[in-house]
Amino acid sequence: MAEEFNDKTFETEQGHEQFNNAVFGHKFPSTSSNSASLTGPTTKTSQPAIKRLEAVNGQSSDNSASISSDEDVGQAIGAGVLKYKSLIWRTADTLRGTGVKESDYPSYMAPFFALALVESRIKRLRTEKMAEFESETGTPFNQADANHIQWLQINIQNEGYGYHPDIAQLGVGLAELVKVKTGNFYVQVESFLKQFDPETKRLLGVDYAPGQPKFLDIKGIALDLSSRPNDPLFTFCAGAGDTPGWAHVDLVEFDNSEVTTLEEHIKRMWADISAETAGEQYTPKDLIALACALGIEARRPNTNSSQICDVYDMACGGGNFLFAAEEALRKEFPGLSVRVRGQELNDALYALAALEARFRPDAQIAWGNTLTHDHYLAYKSGFIVANPPYGVDWKAFAATIKTSNCGRFDASRMPPTSDGQLLFLQHAVFHLEENGVGAIVHSGSTLFSGDAGGGESETRRWLFQEQDVVEAIVQLPKNEFFNTGIATYLWILNRNKPESRKGKVLLINAETCFKKLKKNLNMKNCEIDPANRTRILDCFKSFTDSDISRVMDVDDLLYNKVSLELHRHDEEGRAIQKSTAIDAAKVKSIVVDGMHYSTATGGVQQSASSNVGPSGSTGSSSGPLTAPVDSTDGSAKVFVDDFNGKVRSSEALSIELLDGSVWTMNREEHRIQEAKAGGVVNEHGLGVLSVKAKVAKSKAGENIRWDISVDPFMESDTETIPYSSRKDEHGNSLNDKLIADFIAKWVRDPSTIKAKSVGSEINFNRVFPKLAQIRASKDLLLEIALVDESLRAIEEEMSKFLTKSK
Repeated sequence: MAEEFNDKTFETEQGHEQFNNAVFGHKFPSTSSNSASLTGPTTKTSQPAIKRLEAVNGQSSDNSASISSDEDVGQAIGAGVLKYKSLIWRTADTLRGTGVKESDYPSYMAPFFALALVESRIKRLRTEKMAEFESETGTPFNQADANHIQWLQINIQNEGYGYHPDIAQLGVGLAELVKVKTGNFYVQVESFLKQFDPETKRLLGVDYAPGQPKFLDIKGIALDLSSRPNDPLFTFCAGAGDTPGWAHVDLVEFDNSEVTTLEEHIKRMWADISAETAGEQYTPKDLIALACALGIEARRPNTNSSQICDVYDMACGGGNFLFAAEEALRKEFPGLSVRVRGQELNDALYALAALEARFRPDAQIAWGNTLTHDHYLAYKSGFIVANPPYGVDWKAFAATIKTSNCGRFDASRMPPTSDGQLLFLQHAVFHLEENGVGAIVHSGSTLFSGDAGGGESETRRWLFQEQDVVEAIVQLPKNEFFNTGIATYLWILNRNKPESRKGKVLLINAETCFKKLKKNLNMKNCEIDPANRTRILDCFKSFTDSDISRVMDVDDLLYNKVSLELHRHDEEGRAIQKSTAIDAAKVKSIVVDGMHYSTATGGVQQSASSNVGPSGSTGSSSGPLTAPVDSTDGSAKVFVDDFNGKVRSSEALSIELLDGSVWTMNREEHRIQEAKAGGVVNEHGLGVLSVKAKVAKSKAGENIRWDISVDPFMESDTETIPYSSRKDEHGNSLNDKLIADFIAKWVRDPSTIKAKSVGSEINFNRVFPKLAQIRASKDLLLEIALVDESLRAIEEEMSKFLTKSK
């Protein structure tokens, strides 16, 4: 990035060295060697930073002596950062009364927070470079010396953090700009913003072509404010009275780790107000800490300090989860070389993450839809973290994903287009390196949605059985998020599981592992405090059954779905065994719920006065009426449709034969009886009496054709049966025996397996059943008696009232 902004004379490092030698007579150390001091996570804070934080907290500098350790310093810094967030958020008060809705505040504040961040990094770098100059040359930095200024300009540009001539060379930023307001303040702001380097302008949204993304759109926000009555843009920047503006926000003294902490709280405030888009959930800091701790513990056996570990978040939002994982890895493995990659679709969140990434060593953020345009397709990661969208429709780009041949997705594992969470899980597994681990947050639908053989179930089976990449799943406390109370789960993936954990998955029910917040943060009313985080982590380390954990064999997470065709028999074991046709010529009449229909050739006879014959004649209750079928008015089809409909909805159906015998079926029980002319009744058991009328066309016109038969009663059924991947001593599948034994034990009627498939789901309620408090029957009876007495009293009162009214 540095090369993009350098003068051509100093494009290369060699040219830079030549310039230093020519001007100062010796070579300066490479600027890249100093970047870690600025951008890497730190465990100590400079005295100016501590004093600044003391001032924010209302403390005197004398109190600094009480800070006795790095941990105490970190806690003091954290407290100071949290105090400072109030000052930042108070800048929103300048928007009140301007016509800006409170739910829109984040879109106005985010660009100026980003501006404050960029300014602070350039100013901080400017101070460091001037000190470096004086240390190396032994002479004071002279602001009036063109050579000094040129050296400073090149060294700041070479860091690639962004560049602005006024900020870099003079230390002049927004705070100075508001002091010299002249004429149209928007023109001043626009001129100031246009001096940034091209990449900073792109992310802030200063220059963009029509139809191109505006990202943070700071220019549009500034123009909008300046166009409102009384030009609130100036007040938003400068402040008014006791209400601070953005010119009062100075982040110079905070290092990157502190700024990330501050940014995390500011974004959370934004999330409280405006995270209304389906599936977009801000990840709380306590959940991030748990995810990072579990991910690090999963990776620990395969990590040493000489390695390189790439951290990746495929839906990184503003980068909090991603950068927190980076810092956690650096802290846990100090010698580990950590690189950071992320991708985000939301314009503003991408820009925030991309700006922060510029101040971190070897960090990149890409913009775009991860599922359709994977910017890191050839990239394998050692540590993946993500909180991808929940329940977001992907129908608009389903064709692109389904035809993708990059290896991330498979046609057999496509979830429904109403929810793409499982696509992100497939994407994550694709990007795991040989020793890679992942910590990914999902809603409950990823555990149980979909049926065996469907895309969702197949994805789970693929993860558990084929890949064996899931090491643990943690059920999180409810109301853990700021904007939703739905159940959420943390998936821990591990490409290189320890031998003892292969073929197993640890389920941790952390639903009760939380501490109540003193004050709700929107819907978030609890947090996973350090004690509960340790409890969960200990369960993961031990990988044994406990009061909140269960070790599950992969087979226990799978099941057989078997589709059967059942030949139904009655309790005596009787049933129609095979289909037998009945010749319509031998049939006297068909009785449908008491309505008699004759099958006489060439016509239809009906014996109910309420029924209308095919030619429109009305039947007589005194006897059957013969009416020829009239094909000219389509009445044959009308009759057939009406008759077949009545048969389908009938409760009782009989066939009267010319020889005096009668076949009868009770529709509810499907019992078939045959009554002979001599009064003998044969019970044939369960079966189906089938009758269907059809229109038969001929040269003479249209007639009714009858299909009549007695058939076996066959029904389809589905059984869910436990699964086994094991084989017997002869190498035969035990799963087939398991299915056969289950059917033999539980299925009473003869059956045929029509289809079978293996499904996968996880039911935490079944694994961790909740004990229900059953009340004593005497208490229930007493309560019922009291309710009855109360109802009687109400009835008596109403009766008296009605009597009095009369």
